[in-house]
Amino acid sequence: MLRKRELYAALLIVLTVVILDFEVVYGLEEPKIFSKTKIVTSKGAEIKTGTGTIHQVSPGEVLVVTQSNKEWLWIPLLGGWIKETDVKAPDVLIQLLDQSIQAAPTADRYQLRGIAYQALQQYEKALADFNASLSLESDNAHLYVNRGNIWRLQNKPAEALQDLNRAIKLEPSRANAFHIRGLVYFYNQEIKKAIQDFSAAIRIRPQMISALNARGIAYRELNQLDSALQDFNQAIKANSFVSEVFSNRASVWEQKKQFESAIKDYKRAIELNPSSAIAHNDLAWLYVTCDDSRFRDSTAAVLHSQKACELTEFGDANLLDTLATAYLENQQTDKAVEFLKKAIEKAPDDQKNIIKKKLEKIKKD
Repeated sequence: MLRKRELYAALLIVLTVVILDFEVVYGLEEPKIFSKTKIVTSKGAEIKTGTGTIHQVSPGEVLVVTQSNKEWLWIPLLGGWIKETDVKAPDVLIQLLDQSIQAAPTADRYQLRGIAYQALQQYEKALADFNASLSLESDNAHLYVNRGNIWRLQNKPAEALQDLNRAIKLEPSRANAFHIRGLVYFYNQEIKKAIQDFSAAIRIRPQMISALNARGIAYRELNQLDSALQDFNQAIKANSFVSEVFSNRASVWEQKKQFESAIKDYKRAIELNPSSAIAHNDLAWLYVTCDDSRFRDSTAAVLHSQKACELTEFGDANLLDTLATAYLENQQTDKAVEFLKKAIEKAPDDQKNIIKKKLEKIKKD
């Protein structure tokens, strides 16, 4: 593999998870498993378990739903269920809001539609709606956080920081503003500033999984592995259903050469989210390159790297390189050559020569 897969955006903000464990709530039947984005539309919506209400959520909150059973939807990041009538899919919500805004435009309606556009990755439309909302309500911290996040997603850090600083000035206790500003600093390679902001978010919300996960990744970037491990442990203690946190903790175990623990966590990540190409790929890489030969397994490496490539439609050069490496370790040289050639086709220009040299070496041997 050319470099360790670090898709930080997916891991830091949208922790997509698929839960295989099922907690019986109100006598529900066996659930259907999937992964869909929903947006809260009801005031006073509640997240429930068999013991009662555990959270209240507000209109505009974006939730990842992974199971349904009758009128209930499972929200793994919050560890509970929400009524299906309390949420809507982004595209459905946009259609409803188009009519409402035409009849009576309000800041809340523009904001809610902007959130729906953001969930669909239609960032220019989201930005237009947040601008419209701010023109009607210029001192709303939440609006500045939302627009700042759009600037971040559009790779405009200066604009993002301006909005997030404004949000924090208006409302210093808004954890999400610190979290997203931390992400901006992280992508600007200002890791220490990022950690300061993630820490501020965690002080405000000690069980904020995305901030704990983000700070763990930042500590790992600084090679402060014990601190990273502590954050991932804390996140898992708060919510043991998030696949990406297990993947991140596995990578720390791997760096600490505690390979048995790393394999266990990668497997748990895959159990929680069988569609995680990153988890499949990183487990395959460990199986094929592990320093300790006791944990090498070229057959399993082929299976997991093949799955990672299938999940990404064989379009990622790094994953194709992992698959080629697994085939080579498994004494399937023709297959290794085949997938290295595909990796060269998909690789960015600055990485093509690295793969070409690897291919030439195999042909010589």
